[in-house]
Amino acid sequence: MIREHGLKILKESLIYDVGFGDLTTETLIPKDQESDGVIKAKEEVVVCGLDFVIDFMESFEIECKPLIKEGETIKGDFLKIHGNTRTILTLERTVLNFLMHLSGIATKTRNIVEMVKTVNENVRVACTRKTLPGLSLLEKYAVSVGGGDTHRFRLDDMVMIKDNHIEAVGIEECFKKIKNLSFTKKVEIEVDTVEQLKEVLKYKPDIVLLDNFKPEEIGGALEILNKFEEDTNYRPLVEVSGGINEDNVLDYAKYDVDIISMGCLILSARAVDISLDL
Repeated sequence: MIREHGLKILKESLIYDVGFGDLTTETLIPKDQESDGVIKAKEEVVVCGLDFVIDFMESFEIECKPLIKEGETIKGDFLKIHGNTRTILTLERTVLNFLMHLSGIATKTRNIVEMVKTVNENVRVACTRKTLPGLSLLEKYAVSVGGGDTHRFRLDDMVMIKDNHIEAVGIEECFKKIKNLSFTKKVEIEVDTVEQLKEVLKYKPDIVLLDNFKPEEIGGALEILNKFEEDTNYRPLVEVSGGINEDNVLDYAKYDVDIISMGCLILSARAVDISLDL
């Protein structure tokens, strides 16, 4: 399904990019000319989107020979191509924009995951639902290629009680209302203070999200969770999130938490430098 979705996005993007025709290429390049070309990374990147791009280019009768596999790290050539010169040049920007964006997310994720593993091999680094409309599935795929966790894809994946839900109806009412939901859906609740944490634990949620806790506040929250586990023999998964990036992630990773979720994996990932040369 993911490859079909990637191909669909690429074809829709091409329609927008071409408009009524590639004016420059169709004016300058002979109709039947063929060329060899190469797509390459001009910096060290985790390549993501390669499989989609091959499907896309082959659908326009461009021969593709990958030199690496999806998710491998490289600086240099990673895809050789051959075909009609006009077609290659018309597809060029759509293909490169796609690769640069997804590879940027995968590269940033891989770098942060490897950084975190130096202090905590057990914690998962996850993204959030802070994605671009229409690209969420592919951006989360890029996170997984980089070694991160996708978290929930859509609102129907799980119950996630956030601050505005609590503000609207209160914690007790939230848990009353979810009792009728399917047993297959996990329940996560966001807490902003240790007082809220103490209150929600009695409902035994599957996951507790410590939201916008400062690193020095994590230890106190974990003490509460440890005491609750001693008393009840139950411990939810612990997620931390809010303002976490590559500059401060190790301050959180040193604690015994299960998940560190970071919006920056997608929203702050820069497009990496990838080019196509004939």
